[in-house]
Amino acid sequence: MKKMRKIFAVLLTLAMVLGMSMTAFAADAKAIITLKNFDKANKVEYMQIIQKDETKTSGWAFTNGAGACFTEAFGLTDSDDAQQQVIWGLIKYNDNNVTLPTGVTAKTATAAKIDLALSKVAALEGFTESTDKTKIEVSAAGIYAIKAEETGFTYKTATAYVGFGEPYPALTDAEVTAKKSPTTVDKTVADDDHVVAIGDIVTYTIEAYVPFLDAANTENRTFTITDQIKGAEYYLAGPNAVNSVTMEGKDRQVGEIVVNEDGKGFTVNLNTLVAGTDNPNAGKKITVTYTAKVTKTTVENKAGSHAAGVDYGADNVPVKLFTGELVLLKYGDGNVNNALANAEFVLYKDGEEVPLTFTKQENGKYKYAPDAEDATATLVTDENGMIDVEGLDVGSYHFEETKAPEGYSINTDGKTLTLTVNGDVATAKLYNEGQLNDTKLSALPSTGGIGTTIFTIAGCVIMIAAAGLFFASRKKSDNK
Repeated sequence: MKKMRKIFAVLLTLAMVLGMSMTAFAADAKAIITLKNFDKANKVEYMQIIQKDETKTSGWAFTNGAGACFTEAFGLTDSDDAQQQVIWGLIKYNDNNVTLPTGVTAKTATAAKIDLALSKVAALEGFTESTDKTKIEVSAAGIYAIKAEETGFTYKTATAYVGFGEPYPALTDAEVTAKKSPTTVDKTVADDDHVVAIGDIVTYTIEAYVPFLDAANTENRTFTITDQIKGAEYYLAGPNAVNSVTMEGKDRQVGEIVVNEDGKGFTVNLNTLVAGTDNPNAGKKITVTYTAKVTKTTVENKAGSHAAGVDYGADNVPVKLFTGELVLLKYGDGNVNNALANAEFVLYKDGEEVPLTFTKQENGKYKYAPDAEDATATLVTDENGMIDVEGLDVGSYHFEETKAPEGYSINTDGKTLTLTVNGDVATAKLYNEGQLNDTKLSALPSTGGIGTTIFTIAGCVIMIAAAGLFFASRKKSDNK
């Protein structure tokens, strides 16, 4: 009997030790929440919002003030019973095959309701910053809210279900993928060297993303894309015009370009894409493509977006386009200091048979004007013998002299100048200059020179002599 008691005591001791070991092991147990696409965030924070509670019908209870956020988002008056209805709704939302106990009511959960609740939770205090942006270790089963911040992005507050099911309340790992939307606005132009001519039709593309708007924001759910342009005018209809606003995943247009009254900018209203508090379109790319006609020697263009009163893209570098400039100096007698005014030229682009047309500016320069009614092809050198033309694209151009200054002959060779880009993208206006010499006309003999004069005088003398002889002979006849 004593022996049995000793054995029982040993077994009891072992059981106690084993029980303590199991308790210690349970206390040290960890679950890993794997974070995907959070690695570039400036900050990642988490907080448990539902924890184990065996006194509740669901076995779970809200914590850290999250219950009131959820009951409000679900349209309920806050109470323990209302919170349990929400939790049962979340259980069903996570696993629709769960069978509810008799007498239990579940409040239907939707993505919009959950997003609204989480936006309220995100404003609570009590979040802990994670030191690792790839995973979070937790020691208690339940639901965790995870929020992140990153420059140039908006994030949706996420949730991780850790051991939220059978067997209760065992810890199980979870995985959460960040849902984020860039706030960047990218602007490009379909002209690789960024050099154009006045009158060219150029195509621009704007890329932006539908933002995640706080689901608690029901008063200011706005999203627009804007554009500003200088040196060109919008060309949205007509031959070769492009005018398009699309969103990935949609075959139709999702917005319309509306040009401002001053013609220097436009707005695309995309409020309908962010109207739903569940942010169904968040993160999707918006592409705005349009054409514009160059009207000045330089063009500057910039785009931005505006979401819920916040401006994005203000720091973007404008997309710039440039035109080229040619200068010709006309001089005479091989002396470059002998500038010739009033020489007339026409200018041809290589491969074209019709001369280019220009309008003369107040500064004396000729601006390329292919569409202007008052444009002329005639270019006249100024008092300094100069012709300065601007607004041209890259390529070779030939000055053909059509009228020389008084006292000089036309130089039939003319002058060819070429505009090229040094580097991949022009950083300033292209420029080239050249010179052309005219030769002074030679003196020609006068019509009817001195030889004719001599013959005329000799003829007159002969005629006078003949007349004298005639009258002398007649007088002799009369005397007889």
